[in-house]
Amino acid sequence: MTEEAETADARRVKMIVFCVGEQEYCIPILSVREIRGFEKTTALPFSPHYVCGAINLRGIILTVIDLAVYLNIQPQSDNPRRVVVIVESRSGIVYGLQVDRVIDMADVNIDEIQPVPEEGSSLEGLVTVGDRMIGVLRLETVVSQLVEGTVSA
Repeated sequence: MTEEAETADARRVKMIVFCVGEQEYCIPILSVREIRGFEKTTALPFSPHYVCGAINLRGIILTVIDLAVYLNIQPQSDNPRRVVVIVESRSGIVYGLQVDRVIDMADVNIDEIQPVPEEGSSLEGLVTVGDRMIGVLRLETVVSQLVEGTVSA
């Protein structure tokens, strides 16, 4: 393999693609611990409006974020394919993202991500995969808002 090809491969990231409402988003597959079927959550008092509750994952209590509410998107109603994607941020915080459905995986060249001009946006940018425009979610922003938005007693 040539040095140029190795550099090109190093700039490609495997992403998991999912739907929230009618929009597609992706996150790096290395951030994903597992994908679980949707289950009832336990309400968390004084939590931000986008936190739908907590689940017990093999003895670990995880906060679950309703990504549709967080992103201010109309979710797909009565969706039997709704799942919770368990993710871990770079800072080591594990939480769940409730999404309407997981679609597939895609190889994304990070140089092709078009940045979003908004400061502090939850989106790193947009990328075109085939004929689809996919939002690249910035997990660190979601986590920081979750941690800062939670009221502690």
